[in-house]
Amino acid sequence: MKPPEFEYHRPDSLAEAIDVLARYGSGATVLAGGQSLMPQLALRRARPRNLVDLQRLGELTTIERAGGLLRIGAMVRHRRLERDASVPRLMRRAARHIGNAEVRNRGTLGGSLAFADPAAEWPAVALAMDAVLVVASVRGRRQIAAEDFIGGPHTTSLEADELLVEVQVPSDESRSGFAEVARRGVGDYAIAGAVCHGTTVVVFGAGGRPQRLPAVEAAIYTDESSDVLVDVATAEIEAASEYQRHVAARLVVRVVSEAREAR
Repeated sequence: MKPPEFEYHRPDSLAEAIDVLARYGSGATVLAGGQSLMPQLALRRARPRNLVDLQRLGELTTIERAGGLLRIGAMVRHRRLERDASVPRLMRRAARHIGNAEVRNRGTLGGSLAFADPAAEWPAVALAMDAVLVVASVRGRRQIAAEDFIGGPHTTSLEADELLVEVQVPSDESRSGFAEVARRGVGDYAIAGAVCHGTTVVVFGAGGRPQRLPAVEAAIYTDESSDVLVDVATAEIEAASEYQRHVAARLVVRVVSEAREAR
């Protein structure tokens, strides 16, 4: 199918991009890597009146360390996060599970977070790492904690005239674990996944949004057996099906064990 008609904008700077968003508000849709949006356009599930292409915004492609934080531009692509040694190991591991090589070459961190797919890796990793998301508009910038950014399936706290410009995560290498199960293996949409970062445990793919597991977190560094941890996780996880709940609980045990054994 052919996409619907729209007015195309390709700003040369961040200031120009947010001016376009301020002008058109909810009538504008942002194009980052396009790996989620382009199929939606082709199927006419997305019908923007104005498309704002961010490909020229080199200022959103930087990775910098500052004050114990890693500041990652929203237009940094998955492939760079997979390969850059300055990026925490957890993020490099998660990036390897995103689509295929072509998707990772084009898709972006900010695009994935803003799309808020329940089966996507980055929203769960951001939640596990207590990431802070920086958004910009003509009114200035504001910071949003990852737990407040994702509202549900394909729903975020971004205002219509705001653009996600940066993701801030701790630059330290906390012990971590990552695992997911997909129907056709690595690169397919996750049926369920789990992330452990330090003392934080998150599951994703099983429900409508990533879910942090406080009860599991309280138990992971005790002498509880794997069977007990599975029971705790199963009771706490909110999932669309019992199968996904069962898979997610087993993955929790796997990532917790991996984090415990990490050096």
